[in-house]
Amino acid sequence: MTLNWVELIQNLKELSALYPAPPPLHAVTLRSVHLNRYGPAVTLRMDLPEFPQKPPAEWREAGFDRFQCQLRFIAVEHFGMEGWRPPVTADLRLDRCGANRIRVSVESPDLRLTFEAADAVVIGHMTAFAVSQAGADDGPHRFVGKLDSRKFNSLPSLDEKTFYERI
Repeated sequence: MTLNWVELIQNLKELSALYPAPPPLHAVTLRSVHLNRYGPAVTLRMDLPEFPQKPPAEWREAGFDRFQCQLRFIAVEHFGMEGWRPPVTADLRLDRCGANRIRVSVESPDLRLTFEAADAVVIGHMTAFAVSQAGADDGPHRFVGKLDSRKFNSLPSLDEKTFYERI
């Protein structure tokens, strides 16, 4: 049974303020897959397929047209990945696979990513930006979280552990 991803999010308040009806995770732009070195956790950084229905006015004024977030999955088992040339446009599917467990599948013609995880998902590092002509997310960003908005005005480099290893 395919689950509505929003029902699994533990910290839904900020997302609900932007998306009264969050979009399904079809045709997301998957930008990175982070395997946590301290434990069995996976973080997916992706652009949602629709811009928020209720964005802050400053986002519209800045010409932002994309919304990006990270989803963190814990207690990960049976991880497998074939093909990876980011960014990838893919469908993300969550299915129940046992008591308090989900099976995560990310599929596109060039990527197959699967794993099992606890059914408690955390969302974080939510940001808006304007996609470049080449499809990159390397320009200015406006972050939702207070700490992120103080520390960053664009995506940090991949060695910024506080950004990529914590939500």
